[in-house]
Amino acid sequence: MPELSVVIPTFNTASMTLRCCRAVRGAAEVIVVDDGSTDGTAELVAREAPDVRVVRLEANRGFAVAANRGVSEARGGLILVLNSDAMVEDGALQAFVAAFENDAKLGVAGAQLLDEDGTPQWSGGRTPTLLWISAIIFGVRRRSRRFRDAGEEVDWVSGAAMCIRREAWTPFNERYRFYCQDIDLCLRARAAGWDVRIVDGARVVHTLGATIAGGHKLRYDPARLWPDLLDWGRAHYGRGWGAVAKVVLVTMAWLRIVVRRDPTLIPAARALARSRTR
Repeated sequence: MPELSVVIPTFNTASMTLRCCRAVRGAAEVIVVDDGSTDGTAELVAREAPDVRVVRLEANRGFAVAANRGVSEARGGLILVLNSDAMVEDGALQAFVAAFENDAKLGVAGAQLLDEDGTPQWSGGRTPTLLWISAIIFGVRRRSRRFRDAGEEVDWVSGAAMCIRREAWTPFNERYRFYCQDIDLCLRARAAGWDVRIVDGARVVHTLGATIAGGHKLRYDPARLWPDLLDWGRAHYGRGWGAVAKVVLVTMAWLRIVVRRDPTLIPAARALARSRTR
C-alpha cells in the first residue's frame, strides 16, 4: 500500500485547520503549511496536534505556493492536497488509496464534495469552454444541468480535496490568484497520459468558500475567480481566444451586475477588465 501524505495549506483559519487535521491524523502523514497566518494557526496546531508537521512561511504568498511547499516536504507516494475548510469523512482516505491501487493509470483523484447538510457539491467537470466560463460569470451554473459535474470520469477535479500519485505530480501554477490551479494541473496530468476521476467513496464535507470568500453570499471570491478563469483560458486556448473571451466575459460580468443589481460585484468586473494579457 503506497504511503499517503496529507498537505493542508492554510491562511488565518486556525480552528478550521485544527478540525481538518483531527479528521486525518493517525491515518497518514499530515503536513500543515501556514501561509503567513497572523491568527496563531501554527501555534494552535503545534499545541493541539503535536504529531502534525507544521511548515511556516513568513509571508502570505497564496494557495499554490503553500501547496507546492507542502508537497515538496511530503514523503508519501500519494499526496492528498486538502483545503483547511474540508472535513474528511470516515473511509475517505481508504477509498482514495484503494482507487490508486486498483488503477495503475489513475494519476489524480478528486473527492465527492458535500455541503454540511449532505448536498453534493460541484466536484469536477469537463475542460472549460467559453460558454462554460460565461455561465459561471453570469451565474447560471446552478440552474442548468449542462454545467454540473460530468460524472465520475472527468477532465479535472476540485483542488479542495485532490489526491495525486507522486509520479503524476507537477507543481501548481503559482500565477493564478487562487482558482484554476486544479484545472491546470489535472489537464497537464491527462496530457501526460494519466487518468483523472472522482472517487465516489471518498466523501469530504467542504465549507465552500470559508477560506477565501469572506462571508460573501456567492461562497467564492469573484474578484479572483473571474480573472483566473480568463487567464487559464488564454493560456490553454491562445491569445486569439483570450482577446475574444475578454470582451465576452467583461460584458457578461457587467450584465450580471445590471440584471442582479449587485454592486458588490463591481470590483470583480473591474478586475476582470484589467486582467493581464500573456
